Amino acid sequence: MDSWVLWLLFLLSVVQYPQPMGDVLDEVMRLQMELCAKFQEQERIWLEWEVEQLVLMQSGASWRDLLWSALQPWQVWPFAGLLVLFLAVWFMWRKRSCEAEISGEEEKEKKKEEEEEDETWAYDLRWLLEERIQWPVQDLQTGCNRTMALINNFTTVLRRSLSGTFYPVLQEAIGFGSAFEGWTAREEEIVYQVLVPLTPPLGHIFHLERDTDQQKPGRNFRVRVELECRCPREYQGMNMLCFQHHPDVIRRRTRQPNLLDSLCTDSYLNVKKTVHWFCALVGATWRRLPQSRSWHLVLLPSKRSCNLRLTNGQETFQVKVLFGMQRHISDIFISSRYRGAQTPSTMWPETYAVAETKFFRHMARQVPQDSSHLKCLQLLACVLARKDFSIHSIKTIIMHLLHTVPVSQWHRRHFLLQLSDALEHLRLSLEKKHLEHFIVGNQRLPEEIRLPPDVQRAKPPNLFHGLAQDPAAHSQAMQAYLDLRHRLARVLAYGHC
Repeated sequence: MDSWVLWLLFLLSVVQYPQPMGDVLDEVMRLQMELCAKFQEQERIWLEWEVEQLVLMQSGASWRDLLWSALQPWQVWPFAGLLVLFLAVWFMWRKRSCEAEISGEEEKEKKKEEEEEDETWAYDLRWLLEERIQWPVQDLQTGCNRTMALINNFTTVLRRSLSGTFYPVLQEAIGFGSAFEGWTAREEEIVYQVLVPLTPPLGHIFHLERDTDQQKPGRNFRVRVELECRCPREYQGMNMLCFQHHPDVIRRRTRQPNLLDSLCTDSYLNVKKTVHWFCALVGATWRRLPQSRSWHLVLLPSKRSCNLRLTNGQETFQVKVLFGMQRHISDIFISSRYRGAQTPSTMWPETYAVAETKFFRHMARQVPQDSSHLKCLQLLACVLARKDFSIHSIKTIIMHLLHTVPVSQWHRRHFLLQLSDALEHLRLSLEKKHLEHFIVGNQRLPEEIRLPPDVQRAKPPNLFHGLAQDPAAHSQAMQAYLDLRHRLARVLAYGHC
């Protein structure tokens, strides 16, 4: 609008008639020049605006052209494919990232749940083993130490009393059996078993003869006693009488009977006579022991062992003393232990109890500190009825498992698993009517357990041999196994053996 007004004023100034010269002319010229200057400024502004609009229009056209050229049909599909591929890769990466985050969180949650479950399981099992099941409360280690101190005091006093006589020489006692292995079968009074090895006195020799009677179970021996010849030609420079050739002279001079006259039957050492002799010595020397000041001693009747009961008004325990001879330099002994009603008094059955106790002590150093093997053995022995199986059969199964299952698997958390393995081993053995002895014929025992060559090479006896010979006994044993499982389930449920 302003431009049209300026143009109109300019035209009027041109077409008007001439004005007088002078000051008027100067004023007119000044106004014309100002109008021209404003007109030019207005033109410049107008041109700049048009240029800007033109630039903007050209710029928009170039983008449209560029976009159109990019979207030509032969170029659209590669571009679209790249775009789709990019989006697919991004989507997959994002999905995997989310899945990794979710799986990581799930794994953490699962691990946390497993840890909580393990803690709950460990607590439940500890509650079952320590609080639910009523285990015997006696301190076995204290009882074992007390027993060994008592018997060693006895043997020390008796050795001094028997010096100069021709009775067997008492060696250091050896503890064996369940108490010395760290477990006990029942809650009543515990019996601590010890073996007192015997060696021949001066002038005597022991010969161990294997019994060839196959009708008797196990490996049995007899101890033939001979007088030793010590004639001067055999012992140069020694002025002594010969026990073999001058027994009457020695008997008259020493006023002591030789071993053949006192404890033997037909030149064989008699178990019953030996036990009676030792029990008489115990009764006669009891007052000389320091334990007599605080304990009361009672000798219990027995034919093949010396059974002692000691009480102090608060505690009571029993000690069963067996006698035996060592076979070679090994952990195998022949002993006075009872083996059936028809066991002759001159028969000394071979025992592997000392080797078994050494095996349990060896395993105690190998298994975890809170191992479950003794709890497993003790629980099975606790619910075992005497008529079902011998406790030694259950003990043999546990020893076989200890020898084959990795020691790390005997952790307390695996208690029920090992209990199940023991029951399964028992079931299979009953079905096969075969359970091998653990010590005899076992050539993979720890080196510290020493076996005589004939024991190591022998064929392991079958502890269930009788079941194979008697079908009725086998049926009863299978039923007893089912009863055992039933009693075990009740113990785990109610906590009472």
